[in-house]
Amino acid sequence: MNVWYLVYRTDSLTYTVAKALSVGGHEVSVWVVNPNLDHGLSTGIHTCLRETPRVRIVARDEAALPSIIDRLIVQVFPQPDASLQDVDILARRARRITLISAGDRRRSWRDAVRQQAREVRRLAFSASQVDRVLYKDGFYSWDLLGLFKSRRAVGFDAHSQFIHDDELFRAMHARDWDPNARRPILANFLGSQDPEIRKRVLDSVRPLFQSQGGSSSPIASNKSMRWHEYSDAAAIGLEPREFVNVLSNSDFTLCPRGYSLVTHRPIEALLRGSIPVLSEDELDLYGVELKDADNCIVVQDGRWRQTVERLAQMQEPEIGWMRARIHAMFDDFLNYPAMAKRIRARVGMEN
Repeated sequence: MNVWYLVYRTDSLTYTVAKALSVGGHEVSVWVVNPNLDHGLSTGIHTCLRETPRVRIVARDEAALPSIIDRLIVQVFPQPDASLQDVDILARRARRITLISAGDRRRSWRDAVRQQAREVRRLAFSASQVDRVLYKDGFYSWDLLGLFKSRRAVGFDAHSQFIHDDELFRAMHARDWDPNARRPILANFLGSQDPEIRKRVLDSVRPLFQSQGGSSSPIASNKSMRWHEYSDAAAIGLEPREFVNVLSNSDFTLCPRGYSLVTHRPIEALLRGSIPVLSEDELDLYGVELKDADNCIVVQDGRWRQTVERLAQMQEPEIGWMRARIHAMFDDFLNYPAMAKRIRARVGMEN
């Protein structure tokens, strides 16, 4: 099928969707409203997309468009007004449209509905072609788009470096760990302290990872804790293979939200058999049927410190049982072909 993908600029969500379509054998033309690559990490994503088979970045040339577009994906997130400035050019050629709305739970309910109203107005003459409404950061139980369209979360995968690089892909996705093997690290945090909403979470739990009086950490555990924190201004993360190694040796991985509610970390933790710890209102964002005390640990009402303290009280049989539950998810949810197929289905390109 003829798939076109409208974005303001390429980002991790663009790569997630385009790559999933590519491995399903679809040709994807990505129309970038702002081709200026001077926006940090997006430059790397742009390069990955260019190197992905069956994906091409196209110039903003209306004359080069086909007369018919079988499926148009309109990614309004994260630059709503700018993303929609070219939508009429493509939408009038589209048989079917998948709308990835910016009116998601990252905004207040009122702001989300207002944003959706703007999207509906811009797509007014093409509304009948919109048969899929997706959200990166989830949706409220009631919103404007939900009045006349079914809604889903897009879902997410591992970071692009663990998808695009063959060696790192194999390291991240290898189903080579034993659910019952004891791991030396109780919990880890690996990532940026930014933005402020994440920093507040880290400030509350960081003392639990710091050694006091010769102990590995203040919480009572015979295992170590691993903490690697940096800022966006000085983004010095772990070397990728070491990152995979830490996940592989950790019982639990802390996954506080960042600029978006959804992050790569829960999927990466699951792939390496490390139980993700995340907020209760984020379970529905990943499309992998997360459930508290089954394949993840839920933080209720922002009580991160109390949740991390509780991890040390969990016994090895309970931890091993949860890891076994994660191991059983691979065929249907975690191996990349299955994950990509589920993303394609949500987009409307898979039965």
